[in-house]
Amino acid sequence: FTEEDLCDTLDRLVEELERRKSALKALGCPNIDAYNEIAERPLQRLIFACDEVAEVLDKTGRSKEDKELLAQIENRLSTIARLGRAFGIYLILATQRPDANILPGQIKSLCDVRIAGRCDQILSQIILDSSDASDQIPSDEAGLFLTGDGQLFRGFLFDDLDWPGRPGED
Repeated sequence: FTEEDLCDTLDRLVEELERRKSALKALGCPNIDAYNEIAERPLQRLIFACDEVAEVLDKTGRSKEDKELLAQIENRLSTIARLGRAFGIYLILATQRPDANILPGQIKSLCDVRIAGRCDQILSQIILDSSDASDQIPSDEAGLFLTGDGQLFRGFLFDDLDWPGRPGED
């Protein structure tokens, strides 16, 4: 995936967002749920996920042209973050350090759900606007996460190599 490919993908998502916006307006619906209750063809929800968004948005040492392309990517992410939920288009953006140098404030402020894993007080403050993650997740606890509204939960990693009968095994 190149930055150009990513920009094209985000362009298509923004086009879909605009198409959905028009469809909902035509039926007088405020959101996808209301639309799906009355529409002949319900809209599917779309999720765009980017693991380590810092790798995508980092402008350090980039050329002027690259920085312009990254600005376009940021703009599309911002549009989707701002309008997407009402039209059933969602972003999942993951990064280890979502500070203003990595994730622009407009995008970060539009992310309704924030989740932190084990981290120090500074990083917890950046992610959750509180030190709760550093206070509530022990340093020896793997797979434990905290949401911005204070819910602790455990995530699990299932690796295909750990499963008996995986492809290629007799």
